[in-house]
Amino acid sequence: MELQLAAVLGSLALGGAVLVLFFGKWWQPLADTDWRVKELADAVEALLRQRAEVLGHDPSPSSDPVRAWLRRVQEAQDELASIKERHDGGQLYVVRLVQYLLLPTGPVAGLAEQQLKAVRALREQGAAILEAALATPQAPPPLLCDPEELRDLPAEAGPARAYLNEALRFLGDCDAALGVWGAGGVGKTTVLKLVREVCGRVARFDHVLLVAASRDCTVAKLQREVVSVLGLRDAPTEQAQAAGILSFLRDKSFLLLLDGVWERLDLERVGIPQPLGMANGKVRKVIVASRSEALCADMGCRNKIKMECFNEEDACRLFEANVGGDAIHRHTEILTLARQVAAECKGLPLALVTVGRAMSNKRTPDEWADALDALKASQLSTTPASDKSTHALVKFCYDNLENDTVRECFLTCALWPEDHNITKDELAQSWMGLGLLPDLGGDAVDEAHRFTHSVIAILEAARLLEAGDNHRYNMFPSDTHVRLHDVVRDAALRLAPGKWLVRAGAGLREPPREEALWRGAQRVSLMHNSIEDAPAKAGSALAEAQPASLMLQGNRALPKRMLQAIQHFTKLAYLDLEDTGIQDAFPMEICCLVNLEYLNLSKNRILSLPVELGNLSQLKYFYLRDNYYIQITIPPGLVSRLGKLQVLEVFTASIVSVADDYVSPVIDDLESSGARVASLGIWLDNTRDVERLARLAPGVRARSLHLRKLDGARALPLLSAEHTPVLGGVQESLRELVAYSSDVEEIVADAHVPGLEVIKFGFLTKLRAMAWSHAAASNLREVAMGACHSLTHLTWVQHLPCLESLNLSGCNGLTTLLGGAEDGGSAAAEVVVFPRLRLLALLGLPKLEAVRVEGECAFPELRRLQTRGCPRLKRIPLRPARGQQGTVRIECDKHWWNALQWAGEDAKACFVPVL
Repeated sequence: MELQLAAVLGSLALGGAVLVLFFGKWWQPLADTDWRVKELADAVEALLRQRAEVLGHDPSPSSDPVRAWLRRVQEAQDELASIKERHDGGQLYVVRLVQYLLLPTGPVAGLAEQQLKAVRALREQGAAILEAALATPQAPPPLLCDPEELRDLPAEAGPARAYLNEALRFLGDCDAALGVWGAGGVGKTTVLKLVREVCGRVARFDHVLLVAASRDCTVAKLQREVVSVLGLRDAPTEQAQAAGILSFLRDKSFLLLLDGVWERLDLERVGIPQPLGMANGKVRKVIVASRSEALCADMGCRNKIKMECFNEEDACRLFEANVGGDAIHRHTEILTLARQVAAECKGLPLALVTVGRAMSNKRTPDEWADALDALKASQLSTTPASDKSTHALVKFCYDNLENDTVRECFLTCALWPEDHNITKDELAQSWMGLGLLPDLGGDAVDEAHRFTHSVIAILEAARLLEAGDNHRYNMFPSDTHVRLHDVVRDAALRLAPGKWLVRAGAGLREPPREEALWRGAQRVSLMHNSIEDAPAKAGSALAEAQPASLMLQGNRALPKRMLQAIQHFTKLAYLDLEDTGIQDAFPMEICCLVNLEYLNLSKNRILSLPVELGNLSQLKYFYLRDNYYIQITIPPGLVSRLGKLQVLEVFTASIVSVADDYVSPVIDDLESSGARVASLGIWLDNTRDVERLARLAPGVRARSLHLRKLDGARALPLLSAEHTPVLGGVQESLRELVAYSSDVEEIVADAHVPGLEVIKFGFLTKLRAMAWSHAAASNLREVAMGACHSLTHLTWVQHLPCLESLNLSGCNGLTTLLGGAEDGGSAAAEVVVFPRLRLLALLGLPKLEAVRVEGECAFPELRRLQTRGCPRLKRIPLRPARGQQGTVRIECDKHWWNALQWAGEDAKACFVPVL
């Protein structure tokens, strides 16, 4: 039986082989047909992409060869459709075999192969057309207006008007890159800022990016600048970051303003789309500002603008504008002396402005004569706009500052990288930690912030500091950030008392190895580098170093060996390790620094604080904000051992529960020891802990509180006037309030909370009603609400006079932002004004139908609007403010933007969409 079965199977196998041999010659062509039709389809798809690129360069081609090529491309697309129709008409093998054998026009495979040859020829022709298009510069669309016709320009545009007009005319010509060059302080940055501010009135761009290249600029550093301006996310590698920038900008028109370029930059590596000029119907232009004409040429700038120092007449006019006419014209002798002082500035705009400001408080001829003698004595060079000459002029202005505190505060601004935007709060925190501020009494932190702002105002008035940019709000310039001009920063580093080692933002991969740099250095700033290596042991350059302050923040992969070297800096009083990639274990080397007064470990990943931290008996300021881990433990008795502690801020970056033993040791220590803490920031679990803190006031001032769970509380007593007798000590000092993951159903904020500036509420899913009185809301700057699903409106926010940022996300029940009169809002005929709102984020609000049910809103300071996941929102009821055209960046989906309804073109013109 088994032999018979084997014989049958053998016969079947032999028969199958014969069938395969017999029919294989019929089946193979059919398999080839499938493959050839797919190959043809892929080739036609590539051809259509090529057609789109050709039309991008020339949307309405007038050339006969190009039009003929486009016609043949269309015929190729039609032929593909015909071939696919025949090929797909019979999917059964028998039907397709009959088609192959009997159709008089020949097999489909043959037609596909013949057409494929034609398509490949068309692609070669298309490549030649594209090469010719790229070789022939195409002019961008005509300018919207002649730059000469612009009115209502900023005051600083007056002396620079001719340079500004020339730069704006470049936006309408065929060149892709323009160079602006001249001596340091001659006004290149001013021209670039003016171009950024007014170019929207002259030409249309999706994005205008002003980025500081600065000295020692690297690809990674320039990428960070671009990402910051565009509001994109950071990527882990340079290649990934370049891909993200390229993907975002590839189909957009943009103007890139590169300020302070010192060496040739590879923009393609950064992610800037190439080629520049006209590409795919989009305008890509670059303006490069540098001190070197040759470098501008290296960056591809065929045309260049040389900026000169001012002539005598213009110099005197600018100088007088900064001194003030009354001070100069009050005495004929002063007028003569003023011209001589202005002449000492050698026509350099930066010097004319700063020296002019320094002379604004001189009232007598004798004061002017003394100042003139001092200027002449300080001039180290007669070369106009040379670095030595400029530094001498900055020193004159520095010497004329009102006291040593202001002078030292000014110098410390040079510890940050060149062209860095420094937040005013960051300066306040640093100046406190460096011991630069006078004894400010019990309310030290609040007084320190007020004092900082007054010092900054003095330095800005003296033109030694200038307004920086706040990319979060898209504010250019901003009143929250400041920066140093690179010439002023260079002079400040020369004026620094003692020895400073400053290599901030220099692209370092390891700390400097030269012993001479470290020897005797009192202040060391290596912040915002990429230090990832260090000496294997404490030796050589670091062995003899004993700095008093060390700034390493922003080195996101700081090596363990660097921390091992730091433990020998026994005289260190100030240490900043924010965002340095510290993982898990607390760096015990820090516990050896017994003279440490300031320690910042924010934005790291630390699991617990060691008992040995109590060895730092001199510690006054300890920051551990935005710690990555959910659970962080603080050992009992630690806080009480830190007897001099004035500021303690310890938060996780998570909104979910933290360890149960996290809060109690801190409050227990504060109660038992009677310690006085001028500023406390901490998580709390329940109202009982808030009451305990309130009883510790005013010795312990709770500045920032993050509340979570609250033991099933249905209300938020901390903001209620009813609970002021018990909680008044916290209400008086509170600046930031965050509440997450609790059962709060109602918030009635009617207590006097004079300093409350920031509130953030998240996952309050049962919250239905919110009512705020003026006493609790008068100073609110920032409001954020997330996943508060029971809220239907937030009408109360229209009554916040200082509101700068409003961020709403994932509130599924929100139907309108502002309700009507019945909800406590305004009548329909009344325009609701948000006088200071700069950032408005409406994210993931599926039921949101209107910003306001009826009537208009005015956002005169709005700079950034984010709207995603709001499908029902069809209208933005904006009443435009004067000069608001093109000032608001709106980040949204393309189809949503195209479907928006506008009250008029003037309202739409306010926005620059980021799609």
